[in-house]
Amino acid sequence: MNANNQIDNGDKNETHIEQALRTSELSYRRLFEAAKDGILILDVDTGRITDVNPFLFHLLGFSRAEMIGKTVGELSPFKDIESNKIMLERLQKDGYVRYDDLPMETRDGRHIDVEFVSNVYQAGDSKVIQCNVRDITARKRAENEIYRLNKDLEQRVAERTAQLQVANEEMEAFSYSVSHDLRAPLRQVMGFIDLLQKEAGASLSEQSLQYLTTIFRAAKRMGDLIDDLLAFSRVGRAKLQTTGFNLNQLLLETLKDFETETKARNIEWTIRPLPAIRADRALLRMVLVNLISNAMKFTSGRATPKIEIGRTSGVNGETVIFIRDNGAGFDPKYTDKLFGVFQRLHSREEFEGTGIGLANVQRIIQRHGGRVWAEGVVDGGATFYFSIPEPNGSINGH
Repeated sequence: MNANNQIDNGDKNETHIEQALRTSELSYRRLFEAAKDGILILDVDTGRITDVNPFLFHLLGFSRAEMIGKTVGELSPFKDIESNKIMLERLQKDGYVRYDDLPMETRDGRHIDVEFVSNVYQAGDSKVIQCNVRDITARKRAENEIYRLNKDLEQRVAERTAQLQVANEEMEAFSYSVSHDLRAPLRQVMGFIDLLQKEAGASLSEQSLQYLTTIFRAAKRMGDLIDDLLAFSRVGRAKLQTTGFNLNQLLLETLKDFETETKARNIEWTIRPLPAIRADRALLRMVLVNLISNAMKFTSGRATPKIEIGRTSGVNGETVIFIRDNGAGFDPKYTDKLFGVFQRLHSREEFEGTGIGLANVQRIIQRHGGRVWAEGVVDGGATFYFSIPEPNGSINGH
């Protein structure tokens, strides 16, 4: 009775094992038949094909029967692969062979690119070779198109760079012409006005002297404009000489330039502690000169002018400096015009200037990767801000 039960249980176990094996084989076969990569099964000793899935013989244009029994090297699409013997030796030694980009030609003459991977694995009591063939033609086409576009972009960038170089050289030539060809006659005009005032001033009427004064002022204004244009041009071409320095120290040096102008005025200064930064020191001095000069100019009508300079919070670790005054201010709706070349929000009769100073400020700060903006109210003062991006936190003043 017990012996019979043991026999029955053994038969049942064998049946379950056979069923599990059949189920596993069926699942593998379904995967094999439905795979969207090509699969070849090769004899490990001869390298001949023993099985091939539908995806591969449809991809290559061969029938299954035409492929079974052949070596990979005997099939024309794989003509560029190494010989069957060499590949077999590599597989037997390393158990793995891979070709990342194998060009092939199908039976109907189409050119395709595949990724070919072979490895040896144990199948029951014997070893077999499985080759996976992935069609990467679309990917290669996309890669080649990206490469072509990049080369085209590089060519266009090179051409544009050459054009910019020519434009810069023309701008330098123009600046030279402005500096010499325009200055010379301007100096002559101002010189002859001076001579005329000295030699004939006593005999000229008050009206004629007024005319000469007006001509002299106009010539001087033109000279200032030429100087500012040249400075604006140089700012765009000069290479940044970035160093670490203490902004407090630079500000004190800059304020000394205004001592003569400030002596006659009762300006109430508020200077907040400023950080150490990394920037082009000479260009940052130009920024401070322009903004302080602006604040002094537009507070000229105040009985008690007030100018405050300090630091405020920025974004992404940037250093933000502000210069605030209680001067004439400006209409906020014209804020966008402030930093344009020749843009003026006040008449020349009210305040002198060429309209280039703030454009220079913006150009310098933008070259440092920063930004410039302003806030103001008509007759209620103005605040100008500029930012210098990191790295600045690691600088200790020196």
